[in-house]
Amino acid sequence: MKKYGSKLTAVVLVLFLTAAVLFTTQTVAYAAEENVSAAETVSQEAVEISDAQGMLAIADAPEGNYRLTADIDMSTLDWTPVAFSGTLDGAGHTLYNLHVTKTGNDTRITKDGNLKVYETKFVGLFSVAEKANIHDLNVVGAEISAESDTNCFAAILTGYTDDSRFSNCKVQGRVHLINHCINAGVAGIAGYGWGVFDECSADVELVFEDRYRDAHCEEFMGGVLSCGMATIRNCNVTIEGYDSCHGYVHNGGVVGMYFHCGVRYPERDVLGNRVKGQITFFEDNWDRRAYCSWIIGERLSGCHIYTDNGGKFKRNETFNYKVVLLPETCEEPHYTETVTPPDCTNWGYTEHVCDGCGYHWTDTYTPPHHDFGEWEDTGRVSETGGKIQQRICKACQATEETEVFVIMKPTEPRKEFPLGMAVAIGGAGFLVLAAAVTGTVLFLRKKRK
Repeated sequence: MKKYGSKLTAVVLVLFLTAAVLFTTQTVAYAAEENVSAAETVSQEAVEISDAQGMLAIADAPEGNYRLTADIDMSTLDWTPVAFSGTLDGAGHTLYNLHVTKTGNDTRITKDGNLKVYETKFVGLFSVAEKANIHDLNVVGAEISAESDTNCFAAILTGYTDDSRFSNCKVQGRVHLINHCINAGVAGIAGYGWGVFDECSADVELVFEDRYRDAHCEEFMGGVLSCGMATIRNCNVTIEGYDSCHGYVHNGGVVGMYFHCGVRYPERDVLGNRVKGQITFFEDNWDRRAYCSWIIGERLSGCHIYTDNGGKFKRNETFNYKVVLLPETCEEPHYTETVTPPDCTNWGYTEHVCDGCGYHWTDTYTPPHHDFGEWEDTGRVSETGGKIQQRICKACQATEETEVFVIMKPTEPRKEFPLGMAVAIGGAGFLVLAAAVTGTVLFLRKKRK
């Protein structure tokens, strides 16, 4: 009697222990999947942008924190300038082939040297940058070209800046504005406002054409900033400017007009800047001022520090007011195009050269890249146990390494089920095991009898 009871108890215990292990394993697996999903939804400190569509997403959260993770071709976008008040970390990457042909939807008040008020629109990568921080960003092959019937400022990074910071930013391209109103300007980095520009560079062609005849326009042009008050330190400017103005000219290699414009920010510094190039202009106005100089065109506000600025600049004033000043002088130009492919360190581009006047510009940029061969084993193993492979550039012999880990595939891959299915299967399994236990008990009783 004791022997039979011991056997029956052992069988029942084994069966229930098996069921317990089975159901416990299913529950733990499902909980682990929930934890993985939750971990994946945790947002990072900065939103990473790797393509043009990611740049478009900035408009949905302009106050956000963003970081570029790759060079980005902007030529696929019909870009509309947006107001920005966040942080954009270029991380040394480049936005290339940016084309902007329209003003943004945002307006701000701008003022001239007499503090007259103008409602104004803006053109650039951003229309407005307010308390923004933009750093370590490159822009190559920008084409900012607009015609505006409102007061307008145009530049590559932003048309308007309010207490924003730009550091280690490099821009290259052309900014052309046709103006049909009064207060207007063009610049390399920022059009109008206040801020800080540290260690930036601008290699720009700036063109302004005044078509307003009802009153004298107020025109501003600068390699960094066209009008406003800013700290500008250790910036390098290469400028070719063309200004046809039937009003008042304020042109400078770095800043067109240095003025607080009614906003009482503290005095700023202009120091350590270098300028190379020229501005060709006319001022069609009986009350002529014709401000044009190598660093600051007209200074209405003082600088806290103004020192160590230098360079080679030409003030080129003309007096034929009937001819629009343009970099291209041929009436019927014919261009020869030459494509330069990229290599390991240099960008590729297409150069357009006028056969008549020699005017030239570049566009259609492509980023540098290596011509790597196949991956090969090095025979080395990393500290984490991975095999180290490398590939070598056929042109410059640069090497790139990666780790390869051998993953053993399970003989019977684990099957995953939705929670409802897992519960159903678990319930069915419990019934089967209960039936087995009952059958075993009945069998053993029958055998005993």
